[in-house]
Amino acid sequence: MENEGGFTISMDEIVEALRDKSPKELLSYAIFNEEEEAKYYAKLAEKAKRASIKALFIKMSEDSKDHHDWLHGLFKKMYPDEEPVKVEAPPVEVAPFYPEFESVEDYISALKYCMESELFAKKTYELLARVAKDEDTRAFALNLAAMEEDHYNSIRKMYELILSLEEKEITPEKLEPGGYLFTDELKAKYFLIDLLESGVELSVAIREKPEKFLEMLDSTKVSVVWITKTEVEGSIRPEEIPLLKRRFCEFLGKRSEGDKKGAVFLQNLGYLALELGFKSMMDVVLYLKDCALLYDGYILTTAVKDAFSPREWALLTSELREVS
Repeated sequence: MENEGGFTISMDEIVEALRDKSPKELLSYAIFNEEEEAKYYAKLAEKAKRASIKALFIKMSEDSKDHHDWLHGLFKKMYPDEEPVKVEAPPVEVAPFYPEFESVEDYISALKYCMESELFAKKTYELLARVAKDEDTRAFALNLAAMEEDHYNSIRKMYELILSLEEKEITPEKLEPGGYLFTDELKAKYFLIDLLESGVELSVAIREKPEKFLEMLDSTKVSVVWITKTEVEGSIRPEEIPLLKRRFCEFLGKRSEGDKKGAVFLQNLGYLALELGFKSMMDVVLYLKDCALLYDGYILTTAVKDAFSPREWALLTSELREVS
């Protein structure tokens, strides 16, 4: 990887600098690394204009801050009378890269850069774990590698989504009315963030806890129904899902009357098919797709291919456009 001065730093160089460090020194190194990473992603978030990218970088910054706090807490627990100190070793992350986001290509470039950085850090810590001379250092290194892998996977999903949207010429701001299918929950949520930013109003039926779902969307303009067998306010039992289709259709119709756009989001069609049967689930989906076409709105769904037979999946994707 290339650092700020323009010269290349290899994993071997970093590992060589860290392999003889004590667990305390490695922990200190990681603490300062996470602190810098949190600042880096916060700066990227400030510069990003696209709502979903901004949300991603904010989350990455918050995650890095959480990692820093956890590592610092661990340090104080192990060494209560000491503070972390800077360790002489090259940084495991690449140098700051603060592009001007003016186009899709800029976002793709930035995300690719961040992915490479996180993957480099993961592989470096894994290599360190293999050559470490004591079990504590090995355990720390593997834990750090897992943290970097989480970051890498989060960025990769956004990268894949942006590439797919570009390839299929799908934009949240100019989305064609109809039905859409996502095979990844996180990608769907990032798309919903951009859809909300474009002025579309959203009504959802979800399987996860509403507070968690809304936290990521960071919006108070979302109507939520929780599909659960637990009797709580604002919930609906799975077998009652068909009753929702008229309510959702009315939602789309009222948005259209007000010269606005409306979208319905159904989470985890595999679960709905399990509870209702595939035919009844498809009846709901097709009804809402037709409502979306009628009222110039959208139905967005998530589903995992393995939850359906090949024939069922073929039918599902013939009616809903697969996004990513």
